[in-house]
Order: sequence, then structure tokens, then C-alpha cells
Amino acid sequence: MRRSLKFIHTVGTATLLGTLALQLVIAFRYNALLAGDDAVAAGARQVMVEVTRWVMGPSLVVVIVTGLLLMGLNRSFASAYWVWAKALIGLLLVKAVITVNDPVVHELMALVAQGIAGKEAALAELARLARMEWLGAWLSVGLCVAAVAFGVWRPTLEGKPKAASRASPADRPDDPDAVPSDAPAERLAR
Repeated sequence: MRRSLKFIHTVGTATLLGTLALQLVIAFRYNALLAGDDAVAAGARQVMVEVTRWVMGPSLVVVIVTGLLLMGLNRSFASAYWVWAKALIGLLLVKAVITVNDPVVHELMALVAQGIAGKEAALAELARLARMEWLGAWLSVGLCVAAVAFGVWRPTLEGKPKAASRASPADRPDDPDAVPSDAPAERLAR
């Protein structure tokens, strides 16, 4: 069960990072073209709205739910500082996506639908939204990378390593993938 949840959590995180990367590419490539009501830029914006609706939101939900389930299934996670740091990063990521990324994508599409060529107020709003989109996407990417780093690195807040932390990875009880050191040799060979 844990391995399946870890796999789903990892795929969800990769999907979320991919959608954020797509948002950055579209913002970099097409935001300047929106000022002239370019049909290609409007099409790219529509793609971003659909990706946000059908991929970014669901992948964020999958990442958060599987992360919480993994925390609940492994009792040793309750005392691990890196898990709580990762949970806090997850909450910040939800906040960033819900309050910055998603609304900005939809507002930009609404602005494009109105037509902004030659309208000073619309061009100023476009510039503001483009900056928000760019910064929000980079903030979300940074939070995702930080969450992945905490999951891989698993830092401790102790000054010196204890005897238990110097033990082999197979002897650590908090690692669900580890094989105990007293396991038969054929199990170790797998």
C-alpha cells in the first residue's frame, strides 16, 4: 500500500511540476503577443486554462491526499521534522496555486477574450497579470522542488548523528523500503 501511495505521490508531484513548467513556457513565449490580440497567443492561453483545470488542480489534490495518507500510514513520520516541513511546504503550495496561479490564468484568458489591442487600461492589467503569473509559477516551482528535496534528503535537526542514525539504511525503522539486516540472503539478493 505504501509503495503504491509513494508512486502515486511521486507521479502527482512530477505532473504538477510539468504543468508549472508549461505555465512558465506559455508565459515566456506568448504574454507579449497578447497585447496585439494574436490568435496563436489566445490559443495558447486557452490551452493553459484547460491544463490548469484538468491537470494542475487534480495533480495538486493527488499530491496532498497521498502525502497525508503516507503520513498517517507510517507512525514514525509523526516525529520526523522533515515530514512536517514538507507538509508545511505542501500547504504553502496549495495556497500559491489556489490564490495566484489558477486565478491569474483565468483572468488572463478573460482579458484576452475581451480584446486588449489599443486599450491602455487593459495593457496595464495584462502587464500586472503577466508579472503575477510569472512570479506565482516560479514560487510554486520552488516550493515543489523544496518538497521533493525534503522527501529525498530527509534532514535531521540534530547536531551530531546518534548511533541509530549511523546504522545501515536497512536497520532504520522509518524507511518502509528497507530490508532488515537479519533477512535471509535470498531476500537481500532481490
